[in-house]
Amino acid sequence: MDERSFEEAQALTERLTRAGIEQALQVHLEAPLEYNGQRLCRDCDEALSQARLAANPNAVRCVDCQTDHDRREG
Repeated sequence: MDERSFEEAQALTERLTRAGIEQALQVHLEAPLEYNGQRLCRDCDEALSQARLAANPNAVRCVDCQTDHDRREG
């Protein structure tokens, strides 16, 4: 393997490692928080209501925090 091929392989490995770390962090940041069997809002730590979970079983934020989150992201 010549030096250029080695450097290209090393750069690819670094990019893939960074991408893997970023993906794992994103999964962690969007994973539900639970305490004593209740799912908590990711932002305000309040328990998600049963109505919220019935409407969206994958919810990780209460309605107010999700609205704020969507506003910031969108």
